[in-house]
Amino acid sequence: MDLRQYFASLSLEIDSLKDRVRNLKTDRHWLTDGEWKESVIRQVLRRNLPETVEVGRGFVVTRNKASHQLDVLIRDASKPVVFRDGDLAFVTPDAVLGIIEVKSRVTPSVLENSLRKLAADIKLVRLHPNIRAFAAFFSFEADNASGQALLDILARVVTDWNQRLDFASIGDSKFLKYWESDPRGVDRRMYESWHSYNLPSQAAGYFVHNAIDAISPESVFSNSEVWFPVGGKEPYREGHVKAAWAEHRE
Repeated sequence: MDLRQYFASLSLEIDSLKDRVRNLKTDRHWLTDGEWKESVIRQVLRRNLPETVEVGRGFVVTRNKASHQLDVLIRDASKPVVFRDGDLAFVTPDAVLGIIEVKSRVTPSVLENSLRKLAADIKLVRLHPNIRAFAAFFSFEADNASGQALLDILARVVTDWNQRLDFASIGDSKFLKYWESDPRGVDRRMYESWHSYNLPSQAAGYFVHNAIDAISPESVFSNSEVWFPVGGKEPYREGHVKAAWAEHRE
């Protein structure tokens, strides 16, 4: 199986589903533009993630604090739920496996505001502590900002390890990924950097498979040739930025 073609077909499936849902929006009381696009991502993830997790939306709550409303909340199905109504759930930080912010279109200001919100919410989870939970960002469309420009915004906003964004799909082609160690395997020291990649028509496919990897890393690692193309993303890298916490240690 050509995984790059598969990623392109998965990305096309997300676009096609988005268009089908848009065509159903004939009732003014139906979901807002943002809500139905969030529902598209939730539907695709439900079909691809294991049955041991629940994909919905909701809030993370602690004794003294609550998150913003989360567009996509992926939680451990074996954990108790504080409150649930349909796919809306209130959960404690230990139940969280991942959170995703979804936007229709990204501009630099939209990205910065979204990352600030996401950083605050994932920090609430990780300080529980729950360091296994991932944070991700998805946008259906984007302006013409370069991958390096997107990384510069990310590095400026996310300055703490507990706030880190793990991966992002921005528009049709831009994919961002945080690397704790160097993906080229040339250096055993802590790498702690984000890379941006130009992956035409494949960014959404990589996004879904990175979510799978974050939820089931052992399975993906032992079957890596099934989940990701041979040769990886590095030949398509177009930007790099070191995380602030790495720079502070140097």
